[in-house]
Amino acid sequence: MHKHLLWGVLALAVIGLVAFCYPRPVDEVGPPPPVSPALPPAPPSASEFTPLETPPPEPAPEFVAEPEPEAPPLPPLDESDPVARAALAEAAGPALVEQHLAQDEVVRKLVATVDNLTRDGLWIQARVVPPLGGQFLAAGEEESLRIAEANYRRYDPLFALIEAVDVAALAAAYQRHYPLLQQAYEELGYPGRQFHNRALAVIDHLLATPQVDGPVALVRPHVLYKFADPALEALSPGQKVLLRVGPENAAIARASLIQLRAELEGLAGPPDAD
Repeated sequence: MHKHLLWGVLALAVIGLVAFCYPRPVDEVGPPPPVSPALPPAPPSASEFTPLETPPPEPAPEFVAEPEPEAPPLPPLDESDPVARAALAEAAGPALVEQHLAQDEVVRKLVATVDNLTRDGLWIQARVVPPLGGQFLAAGEEESLRIAEANYRRYDPLFALIEAVDVAALAAAYQRHYPLLQQAYEELGYPGRQFHNRALAVIDHLLATPQVDGPVALVRPHVLYKFADPALEALSPGQKVLLRVGPENAAIARASLIQLRAELEGLAGPPDAD
């Protein structure tokens, strides 16, 4: 439920509760019934007068909000895999976690992967998302090599799962588990610096990936393919990924990154220590 809708429903519920529980006004007393004429009674003596006491007003009902249950403490970083996988499965879906997430050291690998998207040097064993199975596919002859359309289609199932991710829930899981992310980031060699700032900077870096119109030209000087355009070949590993997955999947990634950045920027983040 959207947070504004949630607050609206809560407001209506409180108004209804107050209207239901608040003391109703007492009906006005009607005129007394007519009495038959009679001789007036003898005036009472002073001792027979009883002063009228005004009844105390009924106290207004007290509505005591139940305290929200405290979140359970986070586990130590070395024991955080079950909690991290469960949180990611809830936000991103079990299929994405079971099929495309590392089995161990999830928090450490997530932080290391994010940090290295802008630069070379990340071991395959340290990636939070292992490489997709199959080989890179190219089309054309030596003078017209390009990324094959079939190579883009290899990534379609993965990006269909990414498109279905609840980004708001993902940001909430990020905020809940941030102490673990921060600890893993400092272990990489960044004491006193905030992973939150690094995450936002990496998202901005990925969103700055150039968009290529038409086929992406390749060269193959040795065994591995390279981008024919030196400017594209000079891009970071994360930006190259967005070119290899194809324009449709890259558009899904961009939309998710924009939404995620807005969610993360709206969090009550840690102080800027960078």
